[in-house]
Amino acid sequence: MTGQLRVGVIGTGGMGGRHAHNIRYQVANARLAAVMDVDADRAADIAGPAGADVFTDSLELIASDLVDCVIIASPDATHGDLAFACLEHGKHALVEKPLATDLDTAAALVEREAQLGRRLLQVGLMRHYDPQHVAVKEAIDRGEIGRPLMFRGWHRNPPEATPPTSKEVLVNSAVHDLYSARWLLGDEISEIYVRGTTINPERSDQLDLQLITMAMAGGAIASIEVNKDSGFGYEVGVEISGSHGMVTTAPHDTPVVRQDGDIRQSVEPDWLERFAVAYVREVQAWSTAVLEDRPEGPTAWDGYLTLAAALTGATSIQTGVPVKVDRPARPTLYA
Repeated sequence: MTGQLRVGVIGTGGMGGRHAHNIRYQVANARLAAVMDVDADRAADIAGPAGADVFTDSLELIASDLVDCVIIASPDATHGDLAFACLEHGKHALVEKPLATDLDTAAALVEREAQLGRRLLQVGLMRHYDPQHVAVKEAIDRGEIGRPLMFRGWHRNPPEATPPTSKEVLVNSAVHDLYSARWLLGDEISEIYVRGTTINPERSDQLDLQLITMAMAGGAIASIEVNKDSGFGYEVGVEISGSHGMVTTAPHDTPVVRQDGDIRQSVEPDWLERFAVAYVREVQAWSTAVLEDRPEGPTAWDGYLTLAAALTGATSIQTGVPVKVDRPARPTLYA
């Protein structure tokens, strides 16, 4: 594929709106060609200044000759069907996590992509492009800490208007951390155990503070704290212990202020600010990979495995015991 990539964005909420903005202002080899949202006015507000077409139907946007590739940033439950449509039309898609909300759909997407023999789907696990996480990965790959043995992650969020269910905490939020553990340790999750508690006692059935512990196939161990009502803002980081040392993501980029007997440092208010650079680098890398027909980044297989771990974690909550993560053979396409 040559020339400037024509990108269609489905969903113009916080995430889709950010992708549309980045395509327009931060990606030289792509342009915003089409936008779809159930809120037609919001879609028009984003499409208008870019001269993009507005669609009222996602499938029509995917099929349109006006679009070379698609970013899927619609509600989670729609991801699987829209990703299938992109495969059937032979179009590359950046699919926001999760790849699907059920494992059968995710497995079918992997199977269909493998049948086509082309990597068309990339999953929006943007920490793969975050400078802090990349620096940790590079230190590990250089052998600076020896053999990585333990992953510790923390993922703290401001409260949401509608508190998530225990399962949603895992499928919508913890998938990022599960991917980070696999990616940074270079290993697969073999067993997962999730315990949780409720920050607001009036929501006893919603475990919005969870501790996830995992055994990795190669012998490493991992733990993740996911907090959906931190009370102070948004904070994400990782720490990897190895046989010869330890590496941790750098602290916040904000300044440390000393004043009136206090030392204080602000934290980012949300994920859009914390990962602003990562989102730009993600779409830059994705668009270049599409144009050069050189797929990179988190695959549909990664999306399947992280979803499998998240759903197995939900089973662990229900049963109160560690649960083995079923992992089928890796298709050759993702070798």
